[in-house]
Amino acid sequence: MTKISFLRHMLTGSACALILAGAAAAQTRNFDVPSGELQGALDAYARQASVQLVYRTEDVRGVRTRGVREAVDAETALRRLLEGTGLTVQRDSSGALAIVRQPVQKTTANDDHASTVDEVVVTGSRLKNVFDAATPVVSMEREALLEGGYMDLAEALTDIPGVEEGSSLANNQSATQANGLSTISLRNLGENRTLTLIDGHRTVSNAGNRNAVSLSSIPEFFVDRVEVTTGGGSAVYGSDAIAGVVNIITERNLNGVRARIVGGTTHDGGGDSIEYSVGAGGRFLDDRLYVMAGATYDRQFKLKATDRQRALQSILYMPASNTVVTPDRSTSIAGGRFVSGRWFYDDSGLRPNMVTAVDGYEDRPEGTLITPRDNLNGAVKFDYAVTDGIKLWGQLLYSNVVTDSTRAPTTFSNTTSFGVNDEFTLGRMSRTLNPFAPTEIKAAASSSGIDFRRRVVEVGPNLIHNERETIRSWVGIEGSLPNDWDWKLTYGYGKFSGEQIRGNTLNLQRVQWALDSERVNGVVQCRSAAARADGCVPLNIFGVGSITPEMANYIRANTFYRPTNRQDTIEGYVSGALFELPAGPVETAFGFESRRDHTQTRTDPLIQSGVASSSFLPEYEGTIKANEVFAEASVPLLADLPFAHRLVLNGAVRVADYNLEAVGTTVSYRAGLQWSPISDLRLRTEYARAQRAPDTSELFSPPRDDADTVADICSGVTADTAGVVAQNCRADSRIAAAIAAAPDGTFRQLNTQIKAPNAGNPNLFEETADTLTVGLVYRPSYLPGFEASVDYYDIKISDVIASLSNSALLLGCYSDASGADNVFCDTITRDEDGQLARILNQEQNLNETRARGVDVAASYRFDLEQWKVPGTFRASVNYSRRLELSTEYDSIDKVELVETVGEVGTAKNEARFGLSWYDDAWSVRWSSRFIGEVVDSLERQQQAVAAGWADPLYLYLDEYWRHDLSVSFKPNINNSNLKIFGTVKNIFNDYGPFLPDGTESGNAYNYSSAYGVIGRAFTLGVQVEF
Repeated sequence: MTKISFLRHMLTGSACALILAGAAAAQTRNFDVPSGELQGALDAYARQASVQLVYRTEDVRGVRTRGVREAVDAETALRRLLEGTGLTVQRDSSGALAIVRQPVQKTTANDDHASTVDEVVVTGSRLKNVFDAATPVVSMEREALLEGGYMDLAEALTDIPGVEEGSSLANNQSATQANGLSTISLRNLGENRTLTLIDGHRTVSNAGNRNAVSLSSIPEFFVDRVEVTTGGGSAVYGSDAIAGVVNIITERNLNGVRARIVGGTTHDGGGDSIEYSVGAGGRFLDDRLYVMAGATYDRQFKLKATDRQRALQSILYMPASNTVVTPDRSTSIAGGRFVSGRWFYDDSGLRPNMVTAVDGYEDRPEGTLITPRDNLNGAVKFDYAVTDGIKLWGQLLYSNVVTDSTRAPTTFSNTTSFGVNDEFTLGRMSRTLNPFAPTEIKAAASSSGIDFRRRVVEVGPNLIHNERETIRSWVGIEGSLPNDWDWKLTYGYGKFSGEQIRGNTLNLQRVQWALDSERVNGVVQCRSAAARADGCVPLNIFGVGSITPEMANYIRANTFYRPTNRQDTIEGYVSGALFELPAGPVETAFGFESRRDHTQTRTDPLIQSGVASSSFLPEYEGTIKANEVFAEASVPLLADLPFAHRLVLNGAVRVADYNLEAVGTTVSYRAGLQWSPISDLRLRTEYARAQRAPDTSELFSPPRDDADTVADICSGVTADTAGVVAQNCRADSRIAAAIAAAPDGTFRQLNTQIKAPNAGNPNLFEETADTLTVGLVYRPSYLPGFEASVDYYDIKISDVIASLSNSALLLGCYSDASGADNVFCDTITRDEDGQLARILNQEQNLNETRARGVDVAASYRFDLEQWKVPGTFRASVNYSRRLELSTEYDSIDKVELVETVGEVGTAKNEARFGLSWYDDAWSVRWSSRFIGEVVDSLERQQQAVAAGWADPLYLYLDEYWRHDLSVSFKPNINNSNLKIFGTVKNIFNDYGPFLPDGTESGNAYNYSSAYGVIGRAFTLGVQVEF
């Protein structure tokens, strides 16, 4: 038996043993729901019975229960909780358990149940009495979030098929502005098309260069559940809800004190984590005042490249020739490389004829796989019943997130450019005047001077320190009106303040001055008078350790970047039954929202002038204002008829007026139909028109540098490589010269980290999405606990706001049969050696993006007591089948269609499976994440077919499985205040496909974050309540 096979059997056996041990220890289900407020008792019952209840807060506010503390079945326990409350339970058409008022006449106008406020948060709707949704909603509950071993909310949500990774600690280590963010993208349509709400309210973006909410700033400890609505939500929530809505619903029923400690580690070392959380809540002033407060601190430790053997394998893939270079080392070395490598320095001194594979610099050991992060979060919320019909409430969330990244020391060469528009270069050193150059190098250099490449290790590693402080707050007043209408008025304030310090970068103006030195009367000095006035220290780059501390201090630059976002919103609405139809009341909501978003960035003077070696980030600011009105309605057409158990029409419309000349007024709307021919089956469909206005960065930002991993389409081209792309590459005299000078006659990309500045566009106008969803939900009455749904979606975004990918720009430039002289080539900059230096990504209104697919979900929950086995079993599956994810844009002489379904990150088939067993003391969960077969790049696949390659390297990637096991245990089933829990993630330690530098989806550390980089990981935690 192999080691892997043995491990699989051992862990599977261990899981079975845990289940059997729990079964042996368990007794008949014991309910422990104390007397007191009914709302809290219902939530406690739902957790203990593992069922989902739906109720209106206006029905339970002020109502008390005698509780239930005995061993009974779930139905009896719920019935006893409701005794004497005037409430009863019924199953709605969807099969959900709904707590409703008993149909009796109210006795007085001041009845406690008649004049309170509705608090139910329904994602996708503001209507009061709607339990069903025409748009699919996927929910992740508190236990899964808190006990699943996730680093943050974003990582947890990406386990749901259809929710994709945006920025993460594992994929933005080299990014300048996104470093340390954790975001998601619904349907892979972009972070800025995924609207994130907190308790149904908009929240400020905490990224300086985009409209995105970093979910690491919302601690899991404060979250009750997360609901993900897929489909256009702009008619209800406004702009940004093109792909859907993520509604984070926070804890609101904490009574007493809850605290927990969670530690994590990894099987292969590095990447540890720790969390400390505490919260307290309670009711005061005769239960009219509720106050809750909490704080959490967590630290994610760094996972270094040296912690993973895979990350140290030095390989560069060259797509043009389907070959690899190993080892893949840098020509920028610590002692310096001169005269095109004819001379170089290593620890032994000056040596001739550098061979990069032998003498080059290996920077992988200095890399970071998981960015270290420190999170400090706090939360305070209250609600106060001023009268039986009016309530004041408020909520404040504070987050401080600190990340630190380390990169290899900065490099420079004679071709290094600087200036706001890269208008300057360092240039070659004088072969006659430079006082440090040895005779051998001077003699070998051309009359134009000494060319060079140097890594300034004496300055130190490149450091990026990010601190992000986010304040989110809401305050509101709400109440009830006659005839069972409610009203609500809310003011929201959010502010994000960031500071980024980039250390040990270079002042390139000073580098240029210091390199241009001479000897005068035996004294070495900088030649420029301006340089000498600046205190210039001549720079000696000839040899390992040749740069003295004084030289390093003169050229070193520590720069800052400070983005700020502020959001102010005022929202109000009324909701209630407009009138009664034979099939039921027509529920409606009418409201308004006024919103102001302001973005401002401030940067270091060195960055503003373009002389810092760190990315150029310009200062800019902009304001977007929107005034909106909206209406929503649910109209019951038929009820309780043959083949029409229920037929309901839903609709919403939203009109928004922007202060943007190119946008003006937008109209979003949706219409949906739900039909239950029988109570067990519900058919649903919805059409939505959603519009998204450009955000402040997309509109106002000048070109701002960032570092992207880019595979040069010309890398691997030789003098004999066939095809239009190779021909156009060779047409560049710099590339042709590099091919002629290379020992093997091959042009090679020396660095895949390329400046890829993003730029806004003031001429952008709104994009428009048309979304169609069609599906069904089946909850058979003959099989209680089973439910299944199937939904088809089709999202078409016209005039989509986007920038073309780096690969699309390169392909558009070099695949032009008329030559590499077109608008795509205008975005690409190469240095004098032909190396990619910069690719400009400017936002545009492209023709169209389209996403189509099918989602399938099913779950089955049943008690095992009928087989004399204690506890409850639950199985679930979520499956997503992508049919299309494409972008259409105008090319040189035709319309290009770029399809991405089937690539890494957009697999055709994705799924999540879960099996769990639980009783009063134990809970055991096995979950599996599946990613189907993919290719590294569809463009590469086409290239391989055209070239006739039988076995293209790193192109076809096998399906991937990740298995997790979670266990929780309450030592005393009669006192559930203590819980111990633990998780093993990635049980079989599968790191996913090997994807080296040069592949479209890989990187220098040979992995894609879509599959994870940590490997097998463990968490162990303790939670106490009192």
